[in-house]
Amino acid sequence: MSPKKTPAGLLRLMMALLVVGVSGQQSPTPATALPRDPSELVRTVVRNELSAEANDHTHWRYRNHKESDGLAQDRDVIETRDGSLARTLLINGRPLTPDERNKDEQRMKQLVNDPNERAKREHRAKQDDEKAQELLKAIPDAFIFRYDGTDGPLTRLAFTPKPEYSPPTRELSVYHAMAGKLWVDVSSLRLAMIQGRLIEEVKFGWGLLGHLDKGGTFTVIRQNVGDNHWDTVSLDVNMQGRAVIFKSLNVKERETLTDFRRMPDDLTIARAFELLQQGTASADPGSQTTAAK
Repeated sequence: MSPKKTPAGLLRLMMALLVVGVSGQQSPTPATALPRDPSELVRTVVRNELSAEANDHTHWRYRNHKESDGLAQDRDVIETRDGSLARTLLINGRPLTPDERNKDEQRMKQLVNDPNERAKREHRAKQDDEKAQELLKAIPDAFIFRYDGTDGPLTRLAFTPKPEYSPPTRELSVYHAMAGKLWVDVSSLRLAMIQGRLIEEVKFGWGLLGHLDKGGTFTVIRQNVGDNHWDTVSLDVNMQGRAVIFKSLNVKERETLTDFRRMPDDLTIARAFELLQQGTASADPGSQTTAAK
């Protein structure tokens, strides 16, 4: 993701922060003692998330299914010390044509062989990380939290905007229009899931740069996919609005990540290209082992 100043870009940054699967069964309050003030629990969890992000340098291979703007793509993705590389498996549920396969191969080769292209992508990724950390750090201060029950081993909290919160940046002003629920895995002190909605219209640049309509929703799910590495496994966004000069904005995006496998910590992008060419990931959607349940 790039740090765009458009509403869609901001939403994707907000969602990249947040996290993990929910069981539908109710259970008693967890045995772990919870702080009386729920905001203290959220503050502790956010600190833990930031620490985990800073110290987890593992690389993973997974399958990504993404639906956006009427296009569905399945990709085999490998993370490396040089960045991620992805091979397209399916487009709208069908295998690639010879011409599409050739273009996809050329795209991967350019990324493998062009250090300047990789540097540009790394710069964009670093900016995204900085924005995501800024948004994550602000959560305990931007919202009022209350305990809302439990779902299986997870503690559920409801949140609403804190009226006195003064956002230091334009991006953080979005929090004034957001409410919803989040789930915390108290045993690991990790954010567990977030479901949010816009309770009022969000204006960018006093409405001159665009707006998002009231009522938009998003859900983000993350899981421990192995070796105590938590990753996003599901994203569902449904937003509408207008961008600059009355351009209609329709942000409907679904993304599912499955089949996580850990890769060597010193894996290079050149070696990842070789592994992707071997085609070990299945192109049959029905054969996936889904991580999110």
